[in-house]
Amino acid sequence: MDLKDILAPLDVELKKVSMLGGSLAVVVVPASHAELAMKAKRETDTALKCGDYLVVGLFGMGADEASTRFLSIPKGIAVYPADAGDIQTLFFEAAKRLNMNTLSAPWVKDVWESIKQTNVQDADREDRFLKGSFYQFDAFVADHPQDMGRMLSFMAPADRRWVEDVLPIGVVSFMEAQSESEDTGQEGGPAGASLIEQWDFKSRFETKVEQARATLRKFRSIEHLFTLPSISHEVIEAASDPMTAAPRMARIIEKDPVLTSRVLKVVNSAFYGFRRQIVSVEHAVVILGNDEVVNLAFSIAVHQIMDRVSPSHGAELWEHSLMVAHLSQWFGGVLGSKASRELYTIGLLHDFGKIVFLQKGYRVPGFAEMSTVHRLAAEEMSMGISHAEMGAYVAERWNLPEEIVDTLLTHHQPGRAKDMMLSASVHLADAVAHRGAIPRDEVNSAVARLLEGADGSRIGDEVVSKRYDYTLKRVKTLLDIDG
Repeated sequence: MDLKDILAPLDVELKKVSMLGGSLAVVVVPASHAELAMKAKRETDTALKCGDYLVVGLFGMGADEASTRFLSIPKGIAVYPADAGDIQTLFFEAAKRLNMNTLSAPWVKDVWESIKQTNVQDADREDRFLKGSFYQFDAFVADHPQDMGRMLSFMAPADRRWVEDVLPIGVVSFMEAQSESEDTGQEGGPAGASLIEQWDFKSRFETKVEQARATLRKFRSIEHLFTLPSISHEVIEAASDPMTAAPRMARIIEKDPVLTSRVLKVVNSAFYGFRRQIVSVEHAVVILGNDEVVNLAFSIAVHQIMDRVSPSHGAELWEHSLMVAHLSQWFGGVLGSKASRELYTIGLLHDFGKIVFLQKGYRVPGFAEMSTVHRLAAEEMSMGISHAEMGAYVAERWNLPEEIVDTLLTHHQPGRAKDMMLSASVHLADAVAHRGAIPRDEVNSAVARLLEGADGSRIGDEVVSKRYDYTLKRVKTLLDIDG
């Protein structure tokens, strides 16, 4: 049987993808790794044997996402339509890249075996909060950009992204410069390899996981953290139905005096500027819309929990959370997120893990400052997990939608998110709320790549500055209402 006949099933799938305007990643792995590769692929993907290779077609994936499904497995990846328009060319390109990648120094696989432990997207329910990140290692890499940049020169481009996507773009740019200047013909490997060996990734990671497990056990005793007020669930459920009319939403709101008062105060605030006072909840719902009502209901629930920490900490975090909630919605619209409705809730909760830590008496390093990789590492060293994992854990206990849980978990690592647009929107909102502008050297490298392809007229510095000023004014109005 010739190559054309062997690849025929993938050729059929490629034609379907082409008609739909989608993408197809072709992954070629050695036959000796076929069993592992078959476990890594999805049920909907197509796999076939071709000589000494297993060839897998991954639908709707690019090289980066395809690479994360086959971590530590030798592979070559080619993507339609970026690399070629026919299945045979894609196969040959992927096979060529496989052969180039397997020439790497032997120590690269050992390093990669350690790093891949944090790839737990399909892990058990609790493991994703225990093992999905390792900020201490990220900080270690950031502290050794020269040596680590040389090490990355031995890795395939798609595999390098798994390391780079957890770091600020300023660090990655320096590392890439080192990588490009490095002679990849070295057999023994650069200093980065011995640094990692001395650092002992495996032992430190195991210690971090056990510490995180102990932390979650302690926090399960704080029952009020894991019970979202029933009125919030009712409002969210009603708003999810597009047929819900204002009278029904008004009846739900009127069952809760605090929410009723808040809705009327907001609609009658100077921000809306109505000449006559609005006294009907139903009329207020019509003016505000269901989405705004959901935001208010959730804000009240979260604020009530925040009131349990010290007034100074609570007030500062509350203002920042409101800023990020509103800015997240704006960034979601600018970046074209298809799930922007949830962004207010995610933004409001993005630092909720800090509130949880403070309630239990844990010290949160630089709790009100921008969460750099080193501050996240400090949280992790104290508690085994950062506020991102803690907040996502609570959100899951509240039975909030998966897109909210995953975005809370990954808002400091958007490159690992299931919906990168959601995570990038919150990541940018958080940075702008702290800095008043997009800190171009400090944002996550995956987000920086996303910004490169964004419309500058919609996300330029002047536009972002004006949106920051507008959002600050709106938040101050809401805070005056709270007072």
